[in-house]
Amino acid sequence: MPWDSLAYLLALLLAGLITPGPNNITCTIHAVVHGKKSNLPLIAGMALGFISIHFICGMAVDSFDEEGTVRTVMDIVGSLFMFLIAFGILYLGRSEKIQNFPEVVPKLGFKVGVLMQYVNGKEWAMVFMLMTKFLDDFGGGVRGILTITTITTTGGILAMLVWSNLGEKIKSKTDEPKFIKKAFTVLGSLLFVLATVITMRGL
Repeated sequence: MPWDSLAYLLALLLAGLITPGPNNITCTIHAVVHGKKSNLPLIAGMALGFISIHFICGMAVDSFDEEGTVRTVMDIVGSLFMFLIAFGILYLGRSEKIQNFPEVVPKLGFKVGVLMQYVNGKEWAMVFMLMTKFLDDFGGGVRGILTITTITTTGGILAMLVWSNLGEKIKSKTDEPKFIKKAFTVLGSLLFVLATVITMRGL
C-alpha cells in the first residue's frame, strides 16, 4: 500500500469537506431553497459525473500533458465556471428577489448534477493530476482507477451531504430575509475567494 499517496488522497478528501467549491456551494444554496432531501438526485448526478470523469481521465492519462494547452484551457474554463457561480450567488444575495428565492432558484436534479461536472474544467485538471501522479501507485489500470475514484468520490459525497445540512440550517431561518441575504452573500464571497486563489496559483 503506497501510504504517502493514500495520505495525500485522504488530505484531499478532508480539504473537499471544508472547501466551498462549486459542488458544495450549489448543494448549500439548493438546500436553502428546496431542502436537503431535494439534493439527493443532484448529489447522485454529481457523483456519477465525478466517477465518469475519473474513468475518462484514467484511461487517457498517458496522453495528457500537465503543462500543455489542454491543461491551460481546463484552467480557464474551470475558473470562469467558478466565477460565474460565485457572481450568480452574490447577485441573488444583493437582489430583492431573494425574498422570493424558491421561485428564483429552480429545482436542480440528476442531469444538472452530471453536467456540472463536465463543464468544471478545474475538476478535470485535478483528476488528471491525480491519475498522472498516483495511478501506478495504486496498481495502475482499472484497479488503480477504481481505488482513486472510490477514495475521492466518497470524500466528495460526504462533503456535499455536510454542506447540504448547512443549507438546511440556513433554511430554518427563511423567515428572516436579512439573514438569507447575508448567507447568500457569504457563500458567494467564499466561492469567489476560492476561485481567485485557485486562478492565481494557476498563473
